[in-house]
Amino acid sequence: MITESFLNSCFSIILNKESRVKKTKMLYRDILDILKFTEERETVKVPVVIQSKLDCLRKICELLLTDKTIESVLDSIAFSERFTQYREFLDLKINEILKEHVFQDIVKQIRLRKKINALFKNYDELNKVLESIKDGSFDSIDDLVEDYEVTIKTLYSNMMESNRSTAIEATASLDLTKDDFKHVIEMIQRKYDRSNKTPTGFPLLDNEVLLGGYEPSRLYVWGGGSGSGKSTILNNSIIKSAIIDPSVMSQAVDLKPGEVSRVYIYVTMENTIEEALMRTYMPLFDRTIVQMLSDIKNGVDIRKKITDKLTSSGTAIIMKYFPPMSIGALDLMAVVDEVIETYGNDKIAGLYIDYLDLLKTDTSKYDIYRLELGQITLSLKTLAVQYNIPVITGTQLGRSAYKIQESSSLSVDQISESIKKVEHADFVALLAKDPVDDKIVHGKIGKNRSGKSNLSLDFKVDFSLFKFLSVNKTSNKDKADCTTNLDTGAFKGMQSTL
Repeated sequence: MITESFLNSCFSIILNKESRVKKTKMLYRDILDILKFTEERETVKVPVVIQSKLDCLRKICELLLTDKTIESVLDSIAFSERFTQYREFLDLKINEILKEHVFQDIVKQIRLRKKINALFKNYDELNKVLESIKDGSFDSIDDLVEDYEVTIKTLYSNMMESNRSTAIEATASLDLTKDDFKHVIEMIQRKYDRSNKTPTGFPLLDNEVLLGGYEPSRLYVWGGGSGSGKSTILNNSIIKSAIIDPSVMSQAVDLKPGEVSRVYIYVTMENTIEEALMRTYMPLFDRTIVQMLSDIKNGVDIRKKITDKLTSSGTAIIMKYFPPMSIGALDLMAVVDEVIETYGNDKIAGLYIDYLDLLKTDTSKYDIYRLELGQITLSLKTLAVQYNIPVITGTQLGRSAYKIQESSSLSVDQISESIKKVEHADFVALLAKDPVDDKIVHGKIGKNRSGKSNLSLDFKVDFSLFKFLSVNKTSNKDKADCTTNLDTGAFKGMQSTL
């Protein structure tokens, strides 16, 4: 229920000239949303006195959304007999003396009420599901479970979106002549400073392509056909980064024995958990599958060998397997939340997903598969921003990728099904296995928001070890390096075909 005390607080936050709280359109919209939601849900008639004050607050917020100054807004409503009784009250709110922490408390209350709005946005759907459970009116167990999962995920999605909007608001606008933007400078430093990036473990990629490694809040996509090594390069990126000597890293910290400074989350729908473990041990210790089986037979402590390697670097790797098409972005958020509970929010080095095409959408079903893939990609980008971590995943290339004979022939238009995968990603790299030499995988940087793109690469690989050994630049016959590949003819051609 809307109380008069809450209304008075809202008047204080939007009118007081001494407050340092940033008065943005988002703040005004939040208040209007709260008022609208409460009135729609209110079962008891609001007292006339409170209703009149509520109407006054609504009108002020609506006028402030039209870019009017507070002075002009008050002058405008002063002519209305409807709000005459509040003239002295409004003057008091403009000039009242309150401590800054009081204003911050008011903002907090507004945010909490906005979250309540988000929480109960689909209350009717939740109530319908619960009632069907209570009276047994559901059509089948399959329908019941599906309806319940969709409803709960929608609730969680609404809450995450509310949190994301609140976080973005802090830096959504900036007056370069009047605002103190120290916090924005700090955000730039946290996001782009090399010490806050996660290395790929490949010196060429880290030093010349990604300018230090994977950045927080970015979505990285490795595209490849079946057998090209897209799963392997995701796994190798984790391993190579995880075992880097912490003393040589730019974010080196003094670690106590057993302390973890970086956590890598690997979620796979492609390889079962035993396959994922095998593909970690083999490249880590240069063992073929036959040699690994021999190690197991001879009593080698596989777990100790891996944990000793990770412990010496102060890292941890969390592996999760899910069946294909069984999870979406919200489930991935739950995985990240679980890791945060154990290790802390600032320890996550990256979320590695094998791979994008095996995920499902959370709340909507699409008749057209390419639209579904676009929504999944956007959800992964949102996840990266929400948790301020890099998200790295793979995706399939179309049939033409199997005919590639050199790196320069790779192009973003070979990514299958949806151009939205390219549009929403911050980085897109393409992989194709050489048709003759199985020790070579051709690569190309097709899109890169934070460094070079249109860069041709050749990886030397040993698939008997599931290992990318090295990477080198190759001559790019068609074009010079550029900062983005989105304006190339290939990309435009792709748009026209979709």
